[in-house]
Amino acid sequence: MGSGTKPSRGRRRDSDATRAALLAAARDLFGRHGYDAVTLRDIGERAGVDASLIARYFGNKAALYRSAVAEDSREVTVSTEAFDLSAFTAYALRRADLRGAPGPLVQALLSQSITPEVRASAADEMRSRLITPLANRLSADGCADPVGRAEVLISCLVGVIALRSSGLFDSLSTMPPEAVGSILQSATQAHTPAPQQDLAAGDT
Repeated sequence: MGSGTKPSRGRRRDSDATRAALLAAARDLFGRHGYDAVTLRDIGERAGVDASLIARYFGNKAALYRSAVAEDSREVTVSTEAFDLSAFTAYALRRADLRGAPGPLVQALLSQSITPEVRASAADEMRSRLITPLANRLSADGCADPVGRAEVLISCLVGVIALRSSGLFDSLSTMPPEAVGSILQSATQAHTPAPQQDLAAGDT
């Protein structure tokens, strides 16, 4: 009786391992080269499995890309109540430096040729995981238009990650991640209105 369950469990483990290998390969290749430059054969070869299995586990290339973006962004966790842009910027840049590439989420946001569904999915991930927490923090600090400011600041961060990985700007490529974080953090503080009592004192 017990022996009848072993093949099923074995197949399940193999299935899970194959899916995980394909997803890991997709995250790495898409993150380094973008959507268009990577083929399903590339992903299969990197994962060490038949590329035709991508259709079984994910459906198609676009669906696999969405899964890669979602999986990559799940590693990003920030406090929705006390989002520290400086610390997060340093973390994001160290992460990009370690992999030597912007990552699939940034690639999806910047690519003009990628399918609209994939870009929309990437934007949703960025909105829920970064823009909303930062907007909540800015709102608590009394900033006007916190959502708009958060979108601008996170867009700046996306650009910094992409251009730092490109090596086009020497100072940006070599600047310590913490220093870049301080620059972006100072932009949030510049938009914080002065306390009411200071305004009143200035009128006298």
